[in-house]
Amino acid sequence: MLLELSNDESRVLQETLDAALGALREERTRTEARELQDALGRRYALLQSLQRRLEPLVDSEEVYA
Repeated sequence: MLLELSNDESRVLQETLDAALGALREERTRTEARELQDALGRRYALLQSLQRRLEPLVDSEEVYA
């Protein structure tokens, strides 16, 4: 799948990922159930991977993700 984003869209996506990662970190810390902690950890890793792939593209002219 190929997704074309404008600079503004890529910045908003980066900010959204930052906020989601922070919220997941907090939620995982507060969660006592091990199963849920594991699920949140997997989701965190997935979002972090997306963020890392998007990071070098944020300031380019066109972004393809």
